[in-house]
Amino acid sequence: MFRAVIALLLVSAVPAAAQSRQGRPAQDRTSASRPTPDRPPQDRKWWQGQRAKELGLAVDQSARIEAIYQAALPRLESAGEDVKQSQKELDRLVSADKTTEVDVVRQLNQVQAARNELDRQFTLMLYRFYRELNPDQRLKVKAMFERRGGRRGEPPQRPPIKK
Repeated sequence: MFRAVIALLLVSAVPAAAQSRQGRPAQDRTSASRPTPDRPPQDRKWWQGQRAKELGLAVDQSARIEAIYQAALPRLESAGEDVKQSQKELDRLVSADKTTEVDVVRQLNQVQAARNELDRQFTLMLYRFYRELNPDQRLKVKAMFERRGGRRGEPPQRPPIKK
């Protein structure tokens, strides 16, 4: 149950966490998480606004979750930038004519370490969110994201086609 809720929180918070304070959208692998005119970045903050009411979040709960988010955001942005820069260097090495495999492996290890740090920071943020929710709210969050289609960028589950 804990992992399911964490996964669902992850689905919602990644796009919001990736949005920088300057309003620049972070590079993302799926278009489903990018801001659109009908879904601005702040709409992804499920702990605020109408969604918070639907989940039964108290004002102080919403404020604590927002504080967790704001505290984590600089670390997430920094870790995301590290991933981007290390990946850029790996791409450069791979396309260079005189790069050795040792150099590529070394840089690949740096890319993986940077991704690991981003994942670690993000999971810690989600865990802190989770601690602020009561069991009923966790179930409501899970149901809300299941209605939205499960994982980020994936379409909702469709029933099997009958032949």
